[in-house]
Amino acid sequence: MEASTGSQMNRVGRYHLVERLAVGGMAEVFLACERGTHALDRLLVIKRILPHLAENEVFVQMFMSEARLAARINHPNVVQIYELGESGGYPFIAMEYVSGSSLKELISAARAAGTRLPVGAVVHLMAQACAGTHAAHELKAPNGQLLNLVHRDLSPHNLMVTDQGHVKLLDFGIAKAEQGMDTTRTGMLKGKVSYMSPEQCKQQKLDRRSDTYALGFVLWEMLAGRKMFHGMSELATMQAIVTGQLKDLREVRRDVPHPVLAVLQKALTNPLEQRYQTADDMRRDLLAAAEASGMDVDPDKTARLVRTLLGEVHEQRRQAVSQALEKTLVTLSRMQPASTDEVQAASGRSATATHRTMAPSMAATTAVGAGSLMVGAAGTAIVMVLVGMLGVWLLDPFATPDDGLPPLTYPEGPPIRVTLAPTIAPEQLLEDLEPLRRHLQIQLDKPVHFEVAGSYQAASNDVVSGASHLGLLPYNTLTNTLQSDPQLHVLAHEVVDGSEASDGYLVVARTTKANDVKELVGSTICYSDKLSSTGYKLPRGYLRRQGLDPDKDFVAHFSGDHQQVLRDIVEGVCTVGGTYAGNYSTATQAGIPVARLRILVPFTGSTPHDGWVASRTADPEMVASFTKALLDFQPARDIGRERLGEKKRITGYVEPEPEWLNPGD
Repeated sequence: MEASTGSQMNRVGRYHLVERLAVGGMAEVFLACERGTHALDRLLVIKRILPHLAENEVFVQMFMSEARLAARINHPNVVQIYELGESGGYPFIAMEYVSGSSLKELISAARAAGTRLPVGAVVHLMAQACAGTHAAHELKAPNGQLLNLVHRDLSPHNLMVTDQGHVKLLDFGIAKAEQGMDTTRTGMLKGKVSYMSPEQCKQQKLDRRSDTYALGFVLWEMLAGRKMFHGMSELATMQAIVTGQLKDLREVRRDVPHPVLAVLQKALTNPLEQRYQTADDMRRDLLAAAEASGMDVDPDKTARLVRTLLGEVHEQRRQAVSQALEKTLVTLSRMQPASTDEVQAASGRSATATHRTMAPSMAATTAVGAGSLMVGAAGTAIVMVLVGMLGVWLLDPFATPDDGLPPLTYPEGPPIRVTLAPTIAPEQLLEDLEPLRRHLQIQLDKPVHFEVAGSYQAASNDVVSGASHLGLLPYNTLTNTLQSDPQLHVLAHEVVDGSEASDGYLVVARTTKANDVKELVGSTICYSDKLSSTGYKLPRGYLRRQGLDPDKDFVAHFSGDHQQVLRDIVEGVCTVGGTYAGNYSTATQAGIPVARLRILVPFTGSTPHDGWVASRTADPEMVASFTKALLDFQPARDIGRERLGEKKRITGYVEPEPEWLNPGD
């Protein structure tokens, strides 16, 4: 996080600098309140362009142009944009605050409760999503010409639902502005791969039918209770979408009426001409399918369902916001107004806060903060209030900058011992996971110790023997460990850069003339560890599929970890080596000269990322709390970073799928 130091930070009158709630690819986001003449009025959300993009005049013009279009959308199922302005040289958007949760959270809450969303409720929610999408697609210029807005990133993550069962679509038009940056970055895709249309995967020109395809994926996920491509790598997902190899909903849920299945099939049709031409066509067919099936699409029942699954979470958030606003008003009443020059000088900077640890019984640290004044085109004063998903944080105007990590805490009691398999260099691994360790320590109010084992097998042994309460193991090590002790409990798997699986590579030195692995027979192959998935199991499986014997046709060398595999190839210790896509893409950051390497085989197979497993001797209550903290973890919210770790690049955690734990040979 950035901070402004010096006396200027403390001389902004009665307004304090604000800490970011979240940061994305192009903007930082704050929960805010609009302050009238005498009191704090309505809540809203502020999105402000990040500094490095604010310097790009072309992008700023494009961003503002697209936002102006989106601001013209006036529909109950689309989040309303109130104002476009500028503060401290940084353009910002003030938009409607929705008190609720994403459809993604609703799906997860149903799964956690051991159920799936009723088909009638799904139809009701999806009909609203279609209505909001269609309203944006139908936006016209003053001369009556269609403006052809396309969202490009429709997913359950940006469809919000309130306690009343009302759906609101976020960020219409903003995704298009971000997409415009791709003109100078060849090969980059925007949007979540699991919800892309075939034409988006192929980077072709998009129209509204790409959004209706994405709505089909959302409908599938709401009915199934899980993503269609759960556990698949991004490459495999895109290949399935482009070739039309989609999963049949009936394999995971059999109570969906045929008329609803027909709507789903049409929404996910590959040829554009056979797909829904408008989101409104899809909405009308959904409602007609429900009626034909004798289904009860009752708004009141949907609202009760949302309150049952998420009501407690929503109430916690409302209380946190209420406390924040109340304390902010007290804070502002004690401060003197800042001059216009002081406000403008300070408003473009973020402050680093010292987070104060509160009562351990609370779901999260709870306090309050006020923020810098932002003056919009209408002269509206907007006071930022930072609100976390389960609490709010105190912003101390006199705090000194820290390292941006969750606060160091020192709870008492015996530590939770965690063993990490040495998938990368131990010091790098510990550095990458330190923000998570601190976060877990705060959430559990217990000391948490991470230690890197000497080998994959040693990490497995620590978990099986109970020497450690928990372990973080590569997929192949994890499945082998479960074979030795089937009663072990797998808690979660990593999500890396939004992908729930990892692709395996075979890598050679750039000077190697071979273009086929068969040309390398008799040479040395580097493996990371015998218990590695992408560094041992997948490359050997690939060699066998090519008619080769990895033990007879190659000389094995074990490097110890994935980074060392690449170093050994560069140094000539081995001719070819197995690794995973993420290690190769981040090798430069580890000082490995990737320019001296090339990928010989870009796909040896795919495997879930590293998984967390609990020892049988671990306290069940602690394990349950640890699991919840992992599955709830959101890097942007919890540690102020888009990803966890320079090498690990973790964006979250997911529950293990049953088939992951029984992979076979």
